[in-house]
Amino acid sequence: RGVTFAKQFPNPAEPYRGLFVAEQVAATSRAVEWRVIAPVPWVPRVLADRLGKAYVKGDEERGGVPVAHPRYPVLPRRMLYSSVAPAMARAARPAFERARSAHQPQFVHAHALYPSAAAALRLAGPARLPLVVSVHGSDLYSNLARPAWREELERVVDRAAAIVCVSASLARDVVEALGADPAKVLVVPDTYDAETFRITERPARERRGTRLVAVGRLVDVKAHDVLLSAFTRLVREGHELKLTIVGEGPLRAELEQRAMGTGVDRRVTFAGALSGEELARTLAEAHLFVLPSRREGFGVALIEAMATGLPAVATRSGGPEDIVGEGDGVLVEPDDPAALAAGIAAVLARLERYDGAAIAQRVLMRFGPEVVGTRLVQVYREVLAHRGLTGTLAEAGE
Repeated sequence: RGVTFAKQFPNPAEPYRGLFVAEQVAATSRAVEWRVIAPVPWVPRVLADRLGKAYVKGDEERGGVPVAHPRYPVLPRRMLYSSVAPAMARAARPAFERARSAHQPQFVHAHALYPSAAAALRLAGPARLPLVVSVHGSDLYSNLARPAWREELERVVDRAAAIVCVSASLARDVVEALGADPAKVLVVPDTYDAETFRITERPARERRGTRLVAVGRLVDVKAHDVLLSAFTRLVREGHELKLTIVGEGPLRAELEQRAMGTGVDRRVTFAGALSGEELARTLAEAHLFVLPSRREGFGVALIEAMATGLPAVATRSGGPEDIVGEGDGVLVEPDDPAALAAGIAAVLARLERYDGAAIAQRVLMRFGPEVVGTRLVQVYREVLAHRGLTGTLAEAGE
């Protein structure tokens, strides 16, 4: 019996938020009876109505699992971000105590070092429940800059019973940057919805265009600017290409202007945020997936695309090195439009040689829900047996 504590989790206002956490809950639910606490920022109802967003309050159920959405106050200035974890813990305490009383959990699994794990530690610690912490990438890298935040991260990794990192590079960085005990750091990748993302019949390459697709938030670290530069280079070299960019974010207008400025806007579609089913259909219509990130903790979108049989061009940005192997596509250096263009051209030149069914099967065998779910349940059992890792699982996860 466990409690998942995660700010990144789907809710009525943001149904696609933190789907990677929801997939882990689903993957382990046969062996673990879960309660989920997914805090949301407090927003006045009048503001929610004005913004046209669902007003999130109270509890719901997702896939048969009870989910509580305690609301915590957030100060608007990022300089006061260090107040979020204490506020989140205070707001979540009633839901946590209800879960303890009705559910009698044996452990807490928090996703993201800050603020979620820092808040969960304030609840699990006094309750004497072991805390498992998942590190996903941005929760480490974006929170290292300020001393107050670093202290929170160091406290979490010091007191956690197990630290689950989604890639080998991330595990190394947690040890090096925060001084985490290597004996309790292990690698368990993210998983995906294997029912939605699966091998499909790929459309024939059209005379007037091979379809590329990229998926990710429209923010700087995802490097869509690099992708557009590489795409423009390829078009000018005579490649007949079309590009669909899936995702929303603050850089959308800037990226659309960039596409117009380079004259490729008629070949580029900004699809916005899509549901899982919509994304699966978009991937089924494509011929190649591109992940141009400057830094990537793992790459859920990458495994979703490869699960449909797409070969991939991705950057050596952390997580993709654990995913893209021989026969799956190519890896290139990040932040280099010429290298990305060359990688795309190389895959396109031998596109028919890639075995989509084999790509999809490798993804299922390495990152499928049963594989990842079994691995996580092993972690929970080891933690409960020893109130922390003995080192055996950490070594196995390297």
